[in-house]
Amino acid sequence: MKHPAFQNSPRSIFFFGICLLVGLAVFVSLVGLAQVQVSYLMLDGLFLSLLFGVLFVLLWYVVSFADLAGINNLQKIINYSALVVLTIIVWLGVDSLFVYIAFGGGAFLSFMKCIPMKIVFGIFIFTSVIRFYSKIDSEGDSLEEDSEEDGEKPETKTDKGDGVYGHSVSAIQWIEKITVKVGQKINVIAVADILFLQAEGDYVIINTATGHFIKEQTMKYFEENLPPEKFVRIHRSTIVNVNMISRIELYEKQFYRITLQSGQQLKASISGYRLLKRTLQL
Repeated sequence: MKHPAFQNSPRSIFFFGICLLVGLAVFVSLVGLAQVQVSYLMLDGLFLSLLFGVLFVLLWYVVSFADLAGINNLQKIINYSALVVLTIIVWLGVDSLFVYIAFGGGAFLSFMKCIPMKIVFGIFIFTSVIRFYSKIDSEGDSLEEDSEEDGEKPETKTDKGDGVYGHSVSAIQWIEKITVKVGQKINVIAVADILFLQAEGDYVIINTATGHFIKEQTMKYFEENLPPEKFVRIHRSTIVNVNMISRIELYEKQFYRITLQSGQQLKASISGYRLLKRTLQL
């Protein structure tokens, strides 16, 4: 799944502007606290803005693909709070190492006086980022649900009756094997061995019991070419092999938890769950 900041040029410019704004805000807030040269504070602010940009991007994938919502609101608060704390530790830990190497021990001790201010600043910015991402993640699934309720159901091929797009049933051939080239080797993956597929930017990660493989292909391609009685798109970023499912349970208003026979757990949106119910004839 491509990061929202890099979907078009205006968003990318806005993203870099936020990073620079964070660095400027840190610089302004530390002036007078650390008894060091102003140039040191400027470099530290610039470095913190760079670190913020890296963590800003990484947090998107953590929130999108990790199961942090939990089974209730308390669990969600605990998970997201732990993520904020971990992010701040990384942010300030790497920055402290940079300060020590770049400016020496004397300046480092002076910068240590600024840690409480940086912690407060970090709590504010990273809590805002994570809340923003979690909201996007929830709204994405809500949009899927709204689309289905409005009758705009995803186009899928079927093996009963007339084919989609004017093709007859005889013209439909579901793929049975997927080839993935890794270096000089070509791996042939049987469709029946797939546990689930997950979007990763412009690629799809094919997960099997023996490992995972990265294929330069779109989720839409697999959604349209894998047998629909076996593979269901339960989330905008996930397609699951229904034969590998061991348990389905509701764990939040807008999401379902899918547990596979391997023990792995996936998130399903309400619309994805409805497709799953239809396929499993529940």
